[in-house]
Amino acid sequence: MKEITFNKGQIVFCQGENASVMYDIISGKIGIYTDYQTDKENKIAELEAGEVFGEMGLIEYWPRSATAVALEDGTVLTELGEEDLKEYLKDKPEKLLTVMRQLSRRIRETTQNYVNVCRTVNENRRTQEELDKYAALYTTYWMN
Repeated sequence: MKEITFNKGQIVFCQGENASVMYDIISGKIGIYTDYQTDKENKIAELEAGEVFGEMGLIEYWPRSATAVALEDGTVLTELGEEDLKEYLKDKPEKLLTVMRQLSRRIRETTQNYVNVCRTVNENRRTQEELDKYAALYTTYWMN
């Protein structure tokens, strides 16, 4: 377990990198981006002191799904590997709830976004069906 200080604009980790650590924000702010520094860049979260990030990579050992960037000079993070996390949670068991709440919030937000997309697709499908119906009706009408 080690503390690392970042300046504004420094990248903590990049989307696609292999993951084996997570971070606890001691001070400062972190921005979480998909497609960072491209024309498709999307800031998906802004995190502050007391929050954690990168836990999905540590838990699953999957490549990072986003890029983490320091948003302020002097942003201090605690870097935690698997063994560090076990020890850290013994000293700070409330952090387990922080991680669980964040994961729960992300699942809820993802589910809501999925439901919204499904509704939009369904509404568009119904609209297209109505347009097709009227097009067929008017085509038949004008062709006779």
